[in-house]
Amino acid sequence: MLTLAACSKVDGAGEGAQRSGGAVAVSVASVVQKPMLVEVRAVGTVEAFASVSITAQVGGRLQTVHFREGDAVRKGELLFTIDTRPYRATLREARAGFAKNEALANQARDEANRYKKLVDEGVASRQEYERSRANAEALEATLKADKAVISSASINVDFATITAPIDGRTGGLLVHAGNVVKPSTDTLVVIRQVQPIYVRFAVPEQHLGRVRERMTKGPVAVRAVPRGDSEMPARGALTFIENTINPATGTIDMKAEFPNTDDRLWPGQFADVTVELALEPNAIVVPEAAVQNGQNGDYVFVVNGTGKAELRPVKVLRQLGNEFVVSAGVARGERVVIEGHAQLTPGAKVQIKAAPHPSGAASAPSPAERSPAPSGAKPEGEAVR
Repeated sequence: MLTLAACSKVDGAGEGAQRSGGAVAVSVASVVQKPMLVEVRAVGTVEAFASVSITAQVGGRLQTVHFREGDAVRKGELLFTIDTRPYRATLREARAGFAKNEALANQARDEANRYKKLVDEGVASRQEYERSRANAEALEATLKADKAVISSASINVDFATITAPIDGRTGGLLVHAGNVVKPSTDTLVVIRQVQPIYVRFAVPEQHLGRVRERMTKGPVAVRAVPRGDSEMPARGALTFIENTINPATGTIDMKAEFPNTDDRLWPGQFADVTVELALEPNAIVVPEAAVQNGQNGDYVFVVNGTGKAELRPVKVLRQLGNEFVVSAGVARGERVVIEGHAQLTPGAKVQIKAAPHPSGAASAPSPAERSPAPSGAKPEGEAVR
């Protein structure tokens, strides 16, 4: 948690003001009570939904590249053509061999049938019939082998035309037209699916129980803002929790899925991630500038009804932007000092300057840090420390 350190002792000017009965000039803001989203924040890395390295399944000269580097391609779209002439020649040869053996098989089948009749009539010997039947069966087996050769040759012809196996975006072209490629060795291009897309991030292990409990109640909303992007965050849902905690870091990996229809998230990019866990309807909120840190922990100065400063210990639960959610020490509507702490001591008389913010309320977070509120509420997000 980022806090503002301040000394509880007054300086020389402050002591002089107190001895002379003068008031210390301070700025104040009101403690507010409002709905706040309980969140876990982390830094994540964008990952492709799927990544496929395209390799040739048959060897030969790369004849044509049918796309440009970086193009978005659809599943089944033609990417490469390898010279098919050797494979088509093999296919024609296989088909011719099948036709020849099919004619021989038909002849052998007819001969075997004829010998069977002659055997039944007692004209031919049983041995001649068995020999003709064996010949016919051998040629039938040859036809099956020929069909397998034809099927293999046809597959090779099909493999010579390479299509996209997934929707995605192509990377740099690694082999250009005219080169001879080898089967299953040369990567031609890598396709990464970016719609939808994943963001992987790690959260401290103490939040695991709360995240898992929230998942039992339905989809867990996740927001992601790419580094350097000031627009509204992309919205997705938590889809994966790793099955083990990293003992070296005390964190657990998680993954959220985003539609990414506008391509804002890009593989390899860093993003600020916020996991929405719950809505606290009546959170007590003070400005960050009001919270000071001393030897005994966090505290604030409250201006009481008599115009004097009271030191109140507080327990900070969460922070978002320039606001803290506190669990004790102050109440809604009380005024806390946000400027002038250095000259204050408990019981010191104060003079309130003009409020630096409209209506004296705590400043609101930036649009990138806001989340849509549930019906009937106007919550603002806050990070779990």
